[in-house]
Amino acid sequence: MAAVDSTTRVLILVQGAEAEALFLNFVDAVCPGEGVVIRCSLTYSLEYLKKNEVPPYLIIDIAGATDPIAVVREIKETVPPKIAVMVVGDREDINFYRTMTHGLGVAEYLYRPLQESLVIRIFGNIILHGQESGRDSIASGGSVVLLTGVRDGIGTSTLITNLAWYLAKTLKRHTLLLDFNLQASKLGILLNVEETVTGFQTLLATPERIDSVLVQSSLQDIDERFSLLYSFGSSIMEKPVIMPEAVKVLLSQVCSQFHFVLVKSNWYDGDVYTALLNEAQRLIFVMDPTLVSMRDTLRVVATLQKDVLLRKPFFVLNNFGRPGTLSMNEVKSSLDAKPDVVIPYLPKECGEAEITGKPLVVNNAKYRAAITRIVEAGLLIQMGGGKVTNHSSASLLGSLFSFLGKK
Repeated sequence: MAAVDSTTRVLILVQGAEAEALFLNFVDAVCPGEGVVIRCSLTYSLEYLKKNEVPPYLIIDIAGATDPIAVVREIKETVPPKIAVMVVGDREDINFYRTMTHGLGVAEYLYRPLQESLVIRIFGNIILHGQESGRDSIASGGSVVLLTGVRDGIGTSTLITNLAWYLAKTLKRHTLLLDFNLQASKLGILLNVEETVTGFQTLLATPERIDSVLVQSSLQDIDERFSLLYSFGSSIMEKPVIMPEAVKVLLSQVCSQFHFVLVKSNWYDGDVYTALLNEAQRLIFVMDPTLVSMRDTLRVVATLQKDVLLRKPFFVLNNFGRPGTLSMNEVKSSLDAKPDVVIPYLPKECGEAEITGKPLVVNNAKYRAAITRIVEAGLLIQMGGGKVTNHSSASLLGSLFSFLGKK
């Protein structure tokens, strides 16, 4: 079996001797010395992708798959979004082709029986000249998830850190954790990484300088699928400069590298927060069981524009059961609905996790169950079951605006 190394630009996973011979000729014609062809079963191909680094271009043979759409979805969730994926299958209807290329973000799809000249012209053109402009900007880009604590000090940093860890380490999604708090971020402590001043602050102040090289140099890799982008060391007496236009430019750079970009920002960050709302595909509000938190939840939701509301914000009640706070009946009475996810009050466990730098989700079953629920219902990731449906967010939104309409 040929070895994939740093010189490999194209990985080709095929089934059968005939396909192997065709793609060996393809490599000689299109990318000599830069392509590796591996003949194996589809099951082995999927396992290989999970355990190995993938070069910029991937061609994979899914012929014979019982559920080809599910297989391709799994492939796209396994490899980084920046990888151009080309698929060979055995379905030839136009609707399937559109699902592959427009719905799932596949660079190109060809069906058997293959003609070598057609493979060279279609797949070879992508490898030599790049993917069609614009196709993968939406379908293949990572999801931006914005987490907002309705008040300071209610556990949003802990929640987003554990959610990012779960996505990267448990679900094997390429995940970026991003914090716009340049003066008092605690993400480095929670992940037990060295707190250093990075170029992140400079990027946010000078969007015209943002490019892939500067962004890459500012990233801190937690492991191969988990990165952190934040800055620590800005003067506490001088508010750092963050240009709103830097948000879109920065996200356009990182979304091609990660399946999920988890962003922490506060609603009182003004134009920066508005810019993040415009870019986010998922919106999660975090509150605690206090009257002031209920009030601020209503205030924040009331400011959202209609296009944001179509995304159905997700509501997490954190630190439930803390002494001296509201009961669930009182929370439901204040909001006229029940939150989507409830996380119990775990002061000892949270304190120990902060000291050790080991995420709470690793060993605490209650916290892990809550994170799993957020992943399933809030991010709509299927986890071994049927389709996840979520009605509670829509119900809560309706109740909140009904309440606001009475004021």
